[in-house]
Order: sequence, then structure tokens, then C-alpha cells
Amino acid sequence: MMDFLREHSTILLALFTVIVAFGGTWLGAHVQASGGIAQAKAAKEAAGTAAAATLQAVREQTDRTAAAAHAAALRDQRTSAITNLLRAFREFARTVNQLYTEPDTAPVDSARNDLLHAWGVVQLIAPTALTAATNRAIETARRLDDLARERGEAQRARKHMAAIGAPRLAYGDIDRARAALAAFRAAWEANDDNHLELHGEAFEALSRIPELTSRQQAVLVIDCMTPELGPVLTACRQEHKEAMDEFITQARAILGVTD
Repeated sequence: MMDFLREHSTILLALFTVIVAFGGTWLGAHVQASGGIAQAKAAKEAAGTAAAATLQAVREQTDRTAAAAHAAALRDQRTSAITNLLRAFREFARTVNQLYTEPDTAPVDSARNDLLHAWGVVQLIAPTALTAATNRAIETARRLDDLARERGEAQRARKHMAAIGAPRLAYGDIDRARAALAAFRAAWEANDDNHLELHGEAFEALSRIPELTSRQQAVLVIDCMTPELGPVLTACRQEHKEAMDEFITQARAILGVTD
């Protein structure tokens, strides 16, 4: 064995050198490959983490954008709804006032339908903070409507009676009718036992004005059984104005309007 090694030492030494070199090369390659795999794995994990963070950031940004868009759209809808309701309130009040000069209730009915529709839209999209103020404004508007429908005809008859005085030079008859109506109203309000007699005198005075129809005469007398229209109408309008002021104040706050 020793002879074999001595005889082939040169060859064996060269072969050993090759083996050692190959082993070193293989070991280095293995180590390098292992390091590359670890680096690749780390890089993959880092990329995954970065992708997850990016995706989360994109999602959060998308959510913020969607929330901002929703808030802007809702604000626009509320602005439109409140503006339409405010316009409907004003148109309704205008047509109601016409009942004191014109008998046609169709414009009031149409305006009331528009008002109720606009109110319904506000109820759907406006916050509850506006509900109480809106309901009060609606209620005072209804009272204006009720008063105009109850007292408008008598007011129109009074204006008609005033208008026919000049052409006929019948101021005397008109003055007597006015005085008789005032006396009957005072007796009615005071619960005076004499009010029945004054009731008849009022009808008799009105009958001297032929331009007045029997219905106009009747509504003028019946109207005397209620309080004077002027103070009642003034109070009703003031109540509605205060309700509208509160509605506008609440609406401005909801829309973020500041002075």
C-alpha cells in the first residue's frame, strides 16, 4: 500500500488538489446559493410586506375619498332640499295671502302640494336637528292657510263694499253698515243680551247695498262672531316669521354656513 502511494504520489497529489479545489468551489457555491436563497426569501417577504402596506394605504385613501365624496354629495342634496323647501314656504305664504283678495284656491292647493313634497324630501335627508324647526314652520304655515280660508271671504266682501262706495256715492249706506257690523261684533264679544237685535240691524244695513250678494252679507255678519282679523292675522304672520327664522338658523348651522 505504501509502495502504491509512493509510486502514484504525484498523481494522487494532483488528484487531491483537484478534489480539494472542487470541494472548495462546491462549498463556496453552496454557501453562496444558500445566501442567495435567504436573500431572495427576505426580499420576497419584504416585497409582500410592502405590497400589503401599499394595498392598505390605497384602501384607506379610497375609503377617505369615498367618504369625502359621500359627504359632499349629501351636503349638495341637503342644500338643494332646504333651498327648495324655503322656496316652497315662501310661495305658499304668497298664495295664501291672495285668498284675502282672490277667491281662487287652486294656486294655494298647488303650492301646498309643493310644500308637502319639499318637506318630505327634507325629512328623508336632513338631520334630526332640523326636524323640530321644520315641523314648527309647517304648522305655522298651516295656520296661515286655515285663517285665510276661514276669514278670506269676509275680507274680500269688506274690500268689495269699500270699492263700491265711490261710484254710487253711497258712503252713507256703507258707513251705516260698518257701524252696524261693529256694534254687533262688540255685543257678541261682550255676550250682550242685545246682540240678537244688533244682528238684525247689521243685516238690514247691509241689505241697503245692492251690490253685495246675500252670501257676502251673511259672511260679513258671521265674521263679526270672531275676533278682529287684523290682530289675529298679524300674530299668525309673526308666529310664522319666527318659525321661519328658526328654520333658517338651523339650516345654516347644518350646512356649515358661518358669518
